[in-house]
Amino acid sequence: MSQGRIVVILLSMIVGFSVFVHFFTAAVAPPDVDQSVMTFSLSRPRAPSEARKLESPVPFSKEMVEKGDEIYHGKGNCYVCHGPTGKGDGDAGVLLSPKPTNLTDPNLHLLRRDGELFWAIKHGVEGTGMFSYAPRMISEEEAWIVIQYVRTLKEER
Repeated sequence: MSQGRIVVILLSMIVGFSVFVHFFTAAVAPPDVDQSVMTFSLSRPRAPSEARKLESPVPFSKEMVEKGDEIYHGKGNCYVCHGPTGKGDGDAGVLLSPKPTNLTDPNLHLLRRDGELFWAIKHGVEGTGMFSYAPRMISEEEAWIVIQYVRTLKEER
């Protein structure tokens, strides 16, 4: 078989595969899907019920909130997805579906207890880009400290 014929066959295979992927992707996630469908609902629990009972071993203080801010914007890399102000608009977060949780949403603060937030940091959240951060990137104590900072991000309605 000649080299030219091999190139034509390979190009045909690539074009055929590209067409298949295009049609398959359009069938699975059409471009006109309402983006609100792609968000992660806060109304459904993400952690087991026992996580609601977990309480922080770190007493709340201004110093811990400041330390949480440092961890959030530093070693924890939370800002990469959740954004520098916690609105879920971080540089890496724009690529995720569903979008990262808006940590300033008053509903988050109303519906999620600290233990549930800790569970998400420790175990990740299935079906999202949130993977386990503790103890991989931050200690469990640092996770609790970050939660103290996150609680200060709540926007008033």
